[in-house]
This record gives sequence, structure tokens and C-alpha cells, in this order.
Amino acid sequence: MFEHDRAATRGEMTLRGLYVFTHDDALGRAPAHRLTDLVTVGRAPAEAQAAPARQFGDYQVKVGEQDIPAGVTLTTLVTS
Repeated sequence: MFEHDRAATRGEMTLRGLYVFTHDDALGRAPAHRLTDLVTVGRAPAEAQAAPARQFGDYQVKVGEQDIPAGVTLTTLVTS
């Protein structure tokens, strides 16, 4: 997506994760904001009290799979 566009504001953007929520109903089973709130990013436990984060490995991505509503499935297409 960004391989051919090196704008100053994007620098070296890299896709680290891609999560797709699929509903079994055409009108949807849950609002988008509720589903996107299930994907959270925070400091990795070992790095939480250390120096400032400098790389992607200093963070941990968590997906609340146990909180996904009935009728919605999660497909992970890209993982970091």
C-alpha cells in the first residue's frame, strides 16, 4: 500500500497486524467501535518500566477474543 509513496509524514510505515471481523448477518451483529476496541496495544511487560519505547518489539498487541459477540468471527490475516 505505501511501498511507492514515501511521503515525509508516513516515513517507513509497515503493516504489523491485520484483523478482520466478519458478521454472519448482512446488517452486522455489533457496532464497529465495539469490535475495534477489542484490539489494544500497550507496552510489553518486560519493557513497561524501562526506557522509552524505540521499536515495535517494545509493544504488545492483544485481541480480546473472548469478548467477541455471537455471530461475529475474527480472522487474523497478518501477525507481527
